[in-house]
Formats: sequence, C-alpha cells, structure tokens
Amino acid sequence: MELTYPSKLSPAPVSFRLRLAEGWEPRPHASAAAFAVDTRSPEQFTVNLLMLTTRVRRDASLEELVEAAQSSPQTAQFGPTVQRRVRDEIGGREALLSVLTLAKPMPLFQAQVAVLVRRDSGIHDLVHGYATCPAALAKQYGAVFRAMFETLTISA
Repeated sequence: MELTYPSKLSPAPVSFRLRLAEGWEPRPHASAAAFAVDTRSPEQFTVNLLMLTTRVRRDASLEELVEAAQSSPQTAQFGPTVQRRVRDEIGGREALLSVLTLAKPMPLFQAQVAVLVRRDSGIHDLVHGYATCPAALAKQYGAVFRAMFETLTISA
C-alpha cells in the first residue's frame, strides 16, 4: 500500500487566478498559494495581496469559516476589528467580502475575500485572500483591492 498526494482521499487544492492591478507584481512566499505586492508601496509598508487555499473537512458555512479565521489566535495578535461583511458573487461563486482594521504592528486596513468550493468527496476548499495596506491609505487602496477580488476565478 502507498500513500500518495494528490489522491482521491487527499485531492490537490483547486486552482485560481485573478488579475493584478497596474504596478503589482507576483512574488514568492513560503506559505501562501500566491502572493503579490504593489511595487509603488509607501516606504514604511509593502502593500500586499496574500492568497491561500485551505482544505476544509467539515460541513461549515462560509460565514462560520470566515469567523473562525478572523477570530483565530494568529489573527487576534494583530488586534482586528471587523468593519463589515458583505455577501457577493465572484466568478459565478458565492463569496464573502470583509473589511477589517488591524491595530498592530501599525494601523492597517485589510480587505478579505473568501470563497468555499464544495466537493462531492466531503473535502472542500476555502480560497481566501487578504489585501493589506496602511490604514491612512484605505481610500486609495480599497477600490483597488475590490477590483482585483472581482476578477477571481476558481477551477475545481
């Protein structure tokens, strides 16, 4: 008997793509599915977009998964405050968009997108993105983040 990946019991995550705004470039990242930065970022902070895929085995709603991620100890260390959450459709799939402010290490604005891709096997994929900039630049970047999120397409 062999243990293999991907396999029927452990399928590879879904693939995705999104269009980056002008001036943004992909960069390598050790733990993200994909990562990009704005090459015109202010000196004190590199404005970035981090995309993750997470395998989900339980039948939870998109809201429950987003709430769990936003209240996790890893997130709590940044002092998050959820400003709003909005249901939307992105790439033909149900999505949850969130806006947060983070208190640490400096005041930050973060836009998030989350899409749950359900599979017949009972193993689902949560595709989630985090776009972050200094809070003082939220007006400038908010629309840019949303525009990039709206181009997200996922192939299951």
